[in-house]
Amino acid sequence: MLYEKAMKFLIAWIAVMTVLTRPSWTTGKIRVLGVGQRMALLREVRFPDLLFPRWQSVLVISLIGMLIGLNPILRAALPDVSAPWRNVVVELVVELVAGLLLIWVAFLVMVAMLRWWLKRGGRWDGQGDLFNLVAASWLVADTLVAGYASLAAPPFLIWHLFLPLWLYSLWVGAKAMASAIPQASLGYCIAGIAIGLVPAIAAAGLVFALVGMVMAMTGLASVGAGA
Repeated sequence: MLYEKAMKFLIAWIAVMTVLTRPSWTTGKIRVLGVGQRMALLREVRFPDLLFPRWQSVLVISLIGMLIGLNPILRAALPDVSAPWRNVVVELVVELVAGLLLIWVAFLVMVAMLRWWLKRGGRWDGQGDLFNLVAASWLVADTLVAGYASLAAPPFLIWHLFLPLWLYSLWVGAKAMASAIPQASLGYCIAGIAIGLVPAIAAAGLVFALVGMVMAMTGLASVGAGA
């Protein structure tokens, strides 16, 4: 059953990406799709390629956040929605908001850390849209990771599928930064992402705890209850 769900998700994801990455979309409508696809193929990307509207990057990160919100692990960790008007819609909204908050906090912290790291030693003068670069680099692999995670996969799939995809997403991001900033080597960019992950994960964990506290304080959830 899980294998069938995973294959259906993969087929649907490929179909959507195939449609959205047509030239008519990537050159005139949603250019982040084309840039993200090139990054996933480990092709060189320069800062002039990243001159697309900021809302497109916001769309990418928000999509990943909503997929995270559908993750059964996140749903189980959140306090149980116990308001009298509880229903499926309320639970879904709470989960999606939690996923959006987690991904946006982690993303913004990561961008801030990378900006500091890449400027060290004069490797980067700060010219260029790092926000769009990081968002585009998360488009393909991270969407797949978040999507598969929402299927409640068993632990063995996490090690055999999620972990390789996640490591590949790190490689994609480092390769994109190294190509856009020639003074920063691939190894230096990988180190920057690894360093940035520590505060990003810590900040996301703090936000997750605050979400639970707010839910309990506002009466939206029962303290100690599981979803």
